[in-house]
Amino acid sequence: MQRSIRDIALGAVLMATGACAGTPVTTDFSPSAPFSQYRSFALVARPDSASHQLIDDRVANAVAAQLKAKGLTQTGRDKADLFVGSGIVDRTHTQVYTTGAGWGWGGGWGWHSWRWGVAWPMDMRQQVETYTDGTVVIHLVDAKTKRVVWQGQAADVLSLPVENPASATGKIDDAVAKILAKYPPASAS
Repeated sequence: MQRSIRDIALGAVLMATGACAGTPVTTDFSPSAPFSQYRSFALVARPDSASHQLIDDRVANAVAAQLKAKGLTQTGRDKADLFVGSGIVDRTHTQVYTTGAGWGWGGGWGWHSWRWGVAWPMDMRQQVETYTDGTVVIHLVDAKTKRVVWQGQAADVLSLPVENPASATGKIDDAVAKILAKYPPASAS
């Protein structure tokens, strides 16, 4: 009995790890930014963040924890080296796929797919997919120059609206850890 409980627990951990492994993470940075000189940060909030304030707070807490673990100190805006903007993107994307049977002959003469004349696409079909993307986004801005020096995102972290707050917090924590694992950039240190 104990072995089967242990096996179930191990399977759950592996499934959770596998789910996080599939989250696409991208980062970008300014090669000229003095990353080794950044010692402190201040969290800044978007003015329109009231719609997802609880989720944005989860992201901000996870970001602060990760940056502190990297040795940065959280401070006020007036003393910060970096301003940190973060949140969740709730954006509806529309993707249009166009498929066709190939190129044939035709300029409008003939029946349906049977065309002749100049080159013209034959049987073209379009498929439209719409989906909501719960992407975690983090921007680090140099406090002196007011320019973005590093940014990262993890796509498709959450389905909104959140139905299970504890699960959402875990997914956000994992995504933020994965994003900030790439900070500071290896080629800039």
